[in-house]
Amino acid sequence: MAAGLAGCNQVATDSETEEFRNGVPRAETVLMSTPWDDKGQNLAQANGQGSIESTSQALLGQTADWWRTTRNVKNSVNGAAAAVGLLIGKILTIPPTTLDQNEAVWGPWEDPLDPVAWKVTITRVAPHVFQYKFEGRPRTDPSAAFVIVLAGTHSPALNARGRALARFGSGSFTLDWDARATLPQPDDNVGKVDYSYEHMSADDTVDITANFRQVKDDDHPGQRVDANYAFAQQPKGPGSMDFVFIEPASTSQSGGRALVHSRWQYSGAGRSDVQLKTLDGSLTLSESECWDPNYASVYKLDSWPGGDNWGSESSCAFPTAEYSTLQ
Repeated sequence: MAAGLAGCNQVATDSETEEFRNGVPRAETVLMSTPWDDKGQNLAQANGQGSIESTSQALLGQTADWWRTTRNVKNSVNGAAAAVGLLIGKILTIPPTTLDQNEAVWGPWEDPLDPVAWKVTITRVAPHVFQYKFEGRPRTDPSAAFVIVLAGTHSPALNARGRALARFGSGSFTLDWDARATLPQPDDNVGKVDYSYEHMSADDTVDITANFRQVKDDDHPGQRVDANYAFAQQPKGPGSMDFVFIEPASTSQSGGRALVHSRWQYSGAGRSDVQLKTLDGSLTLSESECWDPNYASVYKLDSWPGGDNWGSESSCAFPTAEYSTLQ
């Protein structure tokens, strides 16, 4: 511990440490949560669904394809939030290795069961504004340079007395799987994701954007794709999610984008409006689907000949189409 704090009592030391711990987001700070999380999870498991893509196999009254797609995409994006939670968990239960007025450092750890030695640095750059980085290097090579796997900026929300709230705040971070791949025993993720978020209290709207760059395309092994997401959820109110999948061009196809705008009421009833565009702009198709509070499809309309069409748009929780503005 820095000499400047060596004479502080234990209460003051704990207070200083907690202030830096609150300078990073928790997993729940950046988690996309929806009214159907528990009920929808059970329903999807019962139906044996795992893909994040719409299969266009639902019928009127059956589980809506685009509700299932929206749910599974949200869960996939939340994987990055879970990764942040795992890294931050390293600093929540142990004191920092060094601590001074504006910086706390944890590590490097050299756990014999972990091939990576990790180090966490949190720096106060302004009142209630912190920058942080999570770095790793091979445990067996102390001379190796540290590699930054996660870095960001966080401003914790404050209560009425001006004290930081651990689970709330705003900020941004980058999680770099390509950097993690340079360290021992990486997982199979590639690319990186840039997050920004605002989650100020349990009574405020949650806003999250996530831009994935050159990540693995599970449907086309060996290819990398970009994907953008925007999420908003009002407390006990409506929510929305936009996402864009980019299909790279190849020798056999021109490539294209699927732009999805999903909305839902707190009851769970909702609607997805989808545009399918070729990358060269020569063709745009559209599809809309609505579902009831039990996620059963009540309306579907495809713009192409022979597409799925059923139900009445008057049955929709949202009466008119509204398309994504993401690019």
